[in-house]
Amino acid sequence: MKKLIFLAVCVFASPVVFSQTDSLFLNKNKKVACKIIEINESEIKYRVAENLDGPIYIIDKSTVTSYKLSSGFTERFLPDELSLEHEHKEILGNRQVIKLSPFSFVFNHISLSYESVIKVGMNLDIEAGYINSEMNPDVSNLFQNGLNNSLHNSGAYFKPGIKFFLGEDFSIKGLKYAHPLKGRYIKLDLAVSYINFQDLSMVHYGGYNTGVSVTQTVYTNMSTTAYGGFVNYGRQFILGNVLTLDYYVGAGFTGQSTSYSNPNFFTNPFPNTPTNYYYINERNYTSNYHGFLRVPRLGLSFTAGFRIGYIIPHKDTRKKPGVTN
Repeated sequence: MKKLIFLAVCVFASPVVFSQTDSLFLNKNKKVACKIIEINESEIKYRVAENLDGPIYIIDKSTVTSYKLSSGFTERFLPDELSLEHEHKEILGNRQVIKLSPFSFVFNHISLSYESVIKVGMNLDIEAGYINSEMNPDVSNLFQNGLNNSLHNSGAYFKPGIKFFLGEDFSIKGLKYAHPLKGRYIKLDLAVSYINFQDLSMVHYGGYNTGVSVTQTVYTNMSTTAYGGFVNYGRQFILGNVLTLDYYVGAGFTGQSTSYSNPNFFTNPFPNTPTNYYYINERNYTSNYHGFLRVPRLGLSFTAGFRIGYIIPHKDTRKKPGVTN
């Protein structure tokens, strides 16, 4: 009988007790029944409703959307748009970027990149480019690859890499990373670039001894591939929580291989003439692989980039306002 009386008292007393407690409403629609003790500029102190004489808990005010007192008073917290903490939370989930190199077209290639966070401090960064001398023929005249006289070439390059952020850009509170896409970094790249040159030509003027001028021209196509690795240093900024701005410079070493449609082009291009020819292989003068520059014969190579990116919104941020699960 005493047990029944005790349970009845608890059942009737519980609504009275909880009606005299306050409520905190956290992010993701979580509710905490409590007794609020203090609200200051950055924190809220409270005791849980189940133990009003227990320890005092402290919660960051930025994680609370609103609160309701037992008196019925309710206040909603609006995020401070000038707060670094607000910016951090606003874009923390946005961890993928599509980038382009705005000046690549000027130099006869189109470059696109994709970056994704593997974990905080380590990002996957993949860059690829399409090469075609017809994009800007004027540049082809100015920046011919080595000694070749081919104004027509095309190809592609591919540079997969890993970024290691140095962790110098962080918000003051708790020394957190400001964002996993932002900061100074070291990037390790692999690289391969393929270019096909069409209609390389060599001209022989002869017949002067006979008094009859004879002109002979031979042609070949050349396919060349360079491959190797780079160590880069760079920095990436976030603009307006929407765009990234990224620049880097790097150095490394690359190897090279070449094939010709006319294998005699550099050895004996005019076999029916008495003149002896000695030509250095054309590939030794091919330096501009678009994804990087290569010092002929040495293999020492350099790369650089300037990229603007669009931050792909995280799926949770694409939801319309007011829509919840």
